[in-house]
Amino acid sequence: MIQKLNMFRSIVLGVVLITWVFVSVFPVSAQVVSPDRGVYYGGSVVGGVEIDAEGLIKTTPKKTMEEVGKNLSKLLEPIPTDLNEKTLIRKISLKKLNAQICRTIENQEEFPDSVRYLGGLTAIRYVVVVPEENDILLIGPSESWQADSYGNIIGKTSGHPVFRLEDLLTVFRAWNNQSRPSVITCSIDPTKEALAKIAQVNRQFSVVDRNNVQAFAAAQEAAYGVNVITLQGIPEQSRFAMVLVIADYKMKQIGLGHIPSPIRNLPSYVSLIGGSQKQINPRFWLTPEYGTVTHDSKKLTWQLSEVKVKALTDSEFVDSRSNSYQSGGKPDRAAINWCGKMTANYEALSKADPVFGDLKNCMELAVTVALIRREGLLEKAGCKLTAFEDAAFLKPVVYPVPKTVRSQATISKNGRSFVVACGGVEVNPFITLQDVQLNSKIDAERTNLAKTTGDAWWSK
Repeated sequence: MIQKLNMFRSIVLGVVLITWVFVSVFPVSAQVVSPDRGVYYGGSVVGGVEIDAEGLIKTTPKKTMEEVGKNLSKLLEPIPTDLNEKTLIRKISLKKLNAQICRTIENQEEFPDSVRYLGGLTAIRYVVVVPEENDILLIGPSESWQADSYGNIIGKTSGHPVFRLEDLLTVFRAWNNQSRPSVITCSIDPTKEALAKIAQVNRQFSVVDRNNVQAFAAAQEAAYGVNVITLQGIPEQSRFAMVLVIADYKMKQIGLGHIPSPIRNLPSYVSLIGGSQKQINPRFWLTPEYGTVTHDSKKLTWQLSEVKVKALTDSEFVDSRSNSYQSGGKPDRAAINWCGKMTANYEALSKADPVFGDLKNCMELAVTVALIRREGLLEKAGCKLTAFEDAAFLKPVVYPVPKTVRSQATISKNGRSFVVACGGVEVNPFITLQDVQLNSKIDAERTNLAKTTGDAWWSK
């Protein structure tokens, strides 16, 4: 009798265990219709960096990332035939995409990869309002996609990351209200308590040379403790926020020589430092340069310039809210030199480390949605995007909130300086949109741009 009871318990336990494993691997309800397949296999990992339970950023082991990439490659769906090519013109119908999302949710199905990765779109060059169809088209180049060895979803031809539905939804919802933020920012800075401790360490080490620079650096690192991450204008638990933070973090890692530069023409900032200053605190910023936005005579067809990402120092950085320089002292020539190299080589860096390409994509999505909002294009089109606007209808993927970064001591090549970098990322497309310009040549292009074929949410 006892043996039968034990056998019964074993069977029940086995069923429970199998059920738990199934639910864990194949989650239901909102998770099934998560707009990002990668969250299943990468968890909180973006760009080779992860966030622990306390919100601390740390680098993911290479072996773990390779496993993520391997698993995701196996699980990607076959690409539809007419998306499995590179093209300069791919038209995304927001009206039909919204309908596709609604059907997926109502049927409790997983999103197709084509939806998750927005048909392989790699840039947005036109936003076209089609009132007769109650639609808005996003138009740009696209290509087939694949997972690289670290689980980044990139174009097969260009190696540039493709756009993500969840990033589009995030910025769309962030600016879909009357109190929408004018700017999206990420900043990594020491605490006020740390600054007081640092001042005390500086008083203790009145002179720093090769003999005591190691002790000085150790004391400074202890004083800094952890730097605090501040996010504004975007949900802290979104992938969009993760991209901003991790691109900022990796910029500083490269600049301070904590990780090797992935491209030949971008040395570390530390390698460029001269002089004998005992402590150097550069602030590095990444910000978009949007270029001119133009429109046709009816303001229904809009052309966007290619976004360029610029690296700036504190002395070069202009706060877009006050339109004033935010300099803390004399220009740091080495920092200006390094930022110039990073700006000049940003495209190559984006291919070598796709998180920088992801950042550029997020900046393009930001100006696209800002344009739609500022010019009232949804109202002009008579286009209602239920799934885009209603977070309760389509729940966003939730990532751990990045809160802190552990400080690391860096000693300059001359052996006399301790270096720690702060700064962040700022995205403010509304400034650019204050000076849109008429381009009558676009009128002649409108007929072809506004034309779509077939019933799918994408077309040529």
